[in-house]
Amino acid sequence: MRPNPLDEITIKVPAPFAGVAELGFSARYPEQSLLLPLRDVPLWIEGPAQPMRRLADRLRMLAALVEAAHGWTPPIALTDEVLVMAFQDRSGEGHRPADPSGVLDYVANLVRPVVFPFLHDCARVAHLRLTDRIEMLVRHADREVAELAVRWDQIVAANGEDLLCA
Repeated sequence: MRPNPLDEITIKVPAPFAGVAELGFSARYPEQSLLLPLRDVPLWIEGPAQPMRRLADRLRMLAALVEAAHGWTPPIALTDEVLVMAFQDRSGEGHRPADPSGVLDYVANLVRPVVFPFLHDCARVAHLRLTDRIEMLVRHADREVAELAVRWDQIVAANGEDLLCA
C-alpha cells in the first residue's frame, strides 16, 4: 500500500524585506509522498528590477554558504523582475541511514514551511533586513486555508542590516 501523498500547497509572502513593499515571493510545495526523499520546493521571487538585481547577488550567497540540513539552488533570473530558486532537503547527506539526526532533520524539513529557513538565511547569511511584520498566505489548490503574520524576531535572533532599496 502506498502512503498518502501530501497535497500541493502554495505560501505567498508579499513584502518580507524592509524598504521594498513591491518585492515578494511564493513557495510552491509539489505533491509529496511521505517517507520518500523530499522534493525540491521552488521559490518564485518578484519585484522591481533594481532591488531584484541586489537580491540575486545576495541569494547566490545562500546557495554557496548555507551548510545545514537544507540548501538552496543558485537563483536563476527569468526576467529582470523575476527570479527562481529552490529549497533542497539535505537531511540524508553525510548521515548513516540509522542516524537519528538525519531522521530529525528530514522531519523538520518536511513540516517546517520553507519560508522560515529562507527568511532566516536571508537575514543571517545574506544580511538582508526583514520587515517588522511578515505576512503569509497559505493556499491549497484554489482556496485560501490560512493567513498569518509573524515578527522578524520569531524567525531569526538578529535581523540583517542591509536594505535592497539602498
